[in-house]
Amino acid sequence: MVKENERRSFTQLVENARNGIYQCDKEGGFLSVNPAMARMLGYDSSEELRKEQLHALLASAKDAEMVTHGLREKKHLESMEVTLKGKDCPMVHAILNARWVQGENGTDSYHEGILTDISHLKRQETQLLHLATHDPLTGLHNRREFNAILERHLSRVRRYGNSGALLWMDLDGFKEINDGLGHKTGDELLASLAHRMRATVRDSDVLARLGGDEFAVLYPNVDEAQVQMAAGRLLDAIRKHTAVIGGQLLRSTSSMGIVLFPEHGNSASELLMKADIAMYRAKAAGRNRIVMYSPDDEKAESPGTRIDWLRIIREALENDNFVLYAQPILDLRTNRTVQYEILLRLQDHAGKIIPPGAFLDVAEQFGLSGDIDRWVLSKVMAVLSDASLDEDLSFAVNLSPRSLSDPEVLSLVCENEFLAVIGPVRLVLEITETAAIYNIHVAKEFLRTLRMQGYKFALDDFGMGFSSFYQLKNLDVDYLKIDGSFVRNISNDPVDKHLVTAMVQLAKSLGKQTIAEFVEDEETLDILRTIGVDCAQGFHIGRPRPLDDVLEEIRG
Repeated sequence: MVKENERRSFTQLVENARNGIYQCDKEGGFLSVNPAMARMLGYDSSEELRKEQLHALLASAKDAEMVTHGLREKKHLESMEVTLKGKDCPMVHAILNARWVQGENGTDSYHEGILTDISHLKRQETQLLHLATHDPLTGLHNRREFNAILERHLSRVRRYGNSGALLWMDLDGFKEINDGLGHKTGDELLASLAHRMRATVRDSDVLARLGGDEFAVLYPNVDEAQVQMAAGRLLDAIRKHTAVIGGQLLRSTSSMGIVLFPEHGNSASELLMKADIAMYRAKAAGRNRIVMYSPDDEKAESPGTRIDWLRIIREALENDNFVLYAQPILDLRTNRTVQYEILLRLQDHAGKIIPPGAFLDVAEQFGLSGDIDRWVLSKVMAVLSDASLDEDLSFAVNLSPRSLSDPEVLSLVCENEFLAVIGPVRLVLEITETAAIYNIHVAKEFLRTLRMQGYKFALDDFGMGFSSFYQLKNLDVDYLKIDGSFVRNISNDPVDKHLVTAMVQLAKSLGKQTIAEFVEDEETLDILRTIGVDCAQGFHIGRPRPLDDVLEEIRG
């Protein structure tokens, strides 16, 4: 009677399970399937699904062969990802766990398995990838993705000797439209123009929005005459395009700069810089025109704010004109400063301190962010070699997306002799959530490599990305730095408070610590303590100060 009750209980468990559960004979015919599996594949009932064959439901011959081989050779399958054909619904992505069951006393052998539907995760993964590589307003490639595509294409050009061109474009008078009619109107105009441009370029061309009203086009396998013709069509299409927005007819023109490769360069940063110079020449010449780059454009008197910044950044790297500041991070349990975030500043010739917002985008755009990261890391490592510093005091350094795949950064950190002596835990490496999502595989490998050396990591701006919670399982970090947009108004906005509470609970369940940014008053600090946040950072805790002054105070 007890065994009968157990059997009945098990049968009810299978019938009510949320995962698909089945048994198959040696030929792949279903012996039994539970209702969840029928629902998963779009069948009206288990009985209807049992008329099918498992191998016929697998979407690819490769999947069918892997299932057959795995069960025949290994007798079991663990966490195998498969795609199944539903009855009248889209393909179903699932995780299969199965085993071969050897019959006893002459009974036939069979195999049984459990299918977990991950279709929603696959859809989310596709959405995340699109969000990470495309501009949300226009649907075009974003700056980072365009840079990556350009780098890959130039690599092929260097190998096979092809040619091509790069166009950099800026809309004329867009700032006046934005300021006069509002950002919503400006956004609608950008989206409308992007649609028109997409219809004008070839399928083989790569069109991207670099930010603001700046766009770029990669023209593979063209010569100077061909790119002039293509750019002329684009210029004409923009000039003739009329957008009807809010009852108003809006038109715009553009200024375009063109560079050829390999004639004008063979690296992305060099070509982007020269195309930008040419574009500014087009603006200076009266706008609504195309200018081909010429080496004469790089004279010192060339106009263009970004080019000026590029020269300043290069000079700063060469002459140590960068300055490090440090901002304290408070442990809310002990009320002690346990960490400092290292912040970058630039000092001009007059001694004025310039914040990073003025130059970091330019550094990233022209491929110098990795050089800056290495400069900062070298300086901080020298500081950490000071034996007089408290053993439990650590310093956090922000890394740009480019550094995640930079072998020089890995070598610099892994082979530093000072850190090998004092231990690497006093150096915390911060990466932004956006950078991690942009290339999750590169980020995972970067973290794995340095984790083996004992380093600690922080995920900065946590909560801002579409995939914050989903990607946590893929990122082995120690700290989650809760973005200040959730913290700043936490005393007045109950939604922010609930969101921060959820982040803290999630972090604790995963064994990670939380750091709240932008803490600007005591009331916010008290709320964060109540919620259970581990550490806090912000002007109320301490403003950024020159690192040398902070070190002098610490030593005492």
